[in-house]
Amino acid sequence: MVAQQEFITQQELLRKAELLKALGHPERLAIVLLVSRKELCVKELVKELGISQPKVSQHVGLMKELGILSFKKKGTRVIYKLASEEIKRVIETLFPN
Repeated sequence: MVAQQEFITQQELLRKAELLKALGHPERLAIVLLVSRKELCVKELVKELGISQPKVSQHVGLMKELGILSFKKKGTRVIYKLASEEIKRVIETLFPN
């Protein structure tokens, strides 16, 4: 039995490619992996990853633009979490344990 192929727009292909490109950077992938396990702020990400705060902020900013991460404010802190189930499934596929 052959599955019915869905029509995928060029725009959707470009969006998915951008998501994969963003996740293709090891530091961004590490951020997404950490945030998939627990909501974290930039300061906590800096501590976990051992990279500079400006670098973490740059990565987080890009991933917010792409809809990979979302945030909530808690006092003066900005807490990041995964923004979509789609990204959660990608991370679970890459890191099943």
